[in-house]
Amino acid sequence: MESDPENRSSEYDPKSLNKYGFSTSNMMSSGSSYNLPLIREREQKWFEMLKNWDHSMTYEYDKVRRRCRKGIPHSLRAAAWRALCGGADLQKHNPGRFEELLKEESTWSATIEKDLHRTYKTHELFAEKGGMGQAELFKVLQAYSVYNPKVGYCQGMSSLAGILLMLMPAEQAFWCLVALMSKYLPGYYSEGLLAIQLDAKVMESLVKDINPEISVFLERQGMQSTFYCIDWYMCVYTRTLPWETVLRLWDIFLCEGVKVLIKAGVTILLLAFSDKHVRERCSNFGKTIKYLKYRLPQQLLQEDYFINEISDKKMKETHLSQLAKLKEICGQ
Repeated sequence: MESDPENRSSEYDPKSLNKYGFSTSNMMSSGSSYNLPLIREREQKWFEMLKNWDHSMTYEYDKVRRRCRKGIPHSLRAAAWRALCGGADLQKHNPGRFEELLKEESTWSATIEKDLHRTYKTHELFAEKGGMGQAELFKVLQAYSVYNPKVGYCQGMSSLAGILLMLMPAEQAFWCLVALMSKYLPGYYSEGLLAIQLDAKVMESLVKDINPEISVFLERQGMQSTFYCIDWYMCVYTRTLPWETVLRLWDIFLCEGVKVLIKAGVTILLLAFSDKHVRERCSNFGKTIKYLKYRLPQQLLQEDYFINEISDKKMKETHLSQLAKLKEICGQ
């Protein structure tokens, strides 16, 4: 199930790039087809909605959410993501701040520098050592480490900054990263990963409510959720799902919040282990974790199917209460 190119191959082939900039020989695809007239229709709707964004979010949020679930047209994805997360507003109200941060020294510079080559290394933007993409990635991460010295830098943050840089310039990506870290993922990168542990507990509870057999199976195999969901949550599934599905997931995540990450984890577990014969074959911890990470049938992760499965998952009041408690604990 690992779709992250850096976990599949270290080779970058500029002759075999897909439309997202990855070497196709190293990139897992969801195999989705594209309806050009439908895309053009959705582009027009999103263009009109973005022109009246405050009104749309205040009075027509259900429409915004519905359109995010259908998928944001890729041509407008950068503008939509900036509007959804609030990065555009942050940049507007902090003119010149990004450049000021770049002039300051950071204690994390050496660590960030070492991690640059590990980020999307089969993507055309980041493939060249010392190239423009890596330089821009360094700027975003360096600036954030100065902006928020309490968090500084953590390796998973490069995956977030990287996907943003694939869509937008460094300054825009920086302010979107600021919004992600403060509004969506507070506590995810703090010492002890408290927020991730709490979200994992919510995920376990939801799985138990939906399919108790899978919950019992995972417990029997010693599959603590933190063994597999830390990477899911910290990287917002950029290292887990086919890229088309990643983008669709982010469309919804930026609209609806962290509960989408929890429901995505639940969906993966249910798709992985709903089949009794699969559970029988996964007879120990090693086989179970290997199946979950590397052998899940890819058709189950196809973007439309996977997104529909997420959208169908309902969180009970008890789960929402747990999330509210999480926000309180993490100081949000």
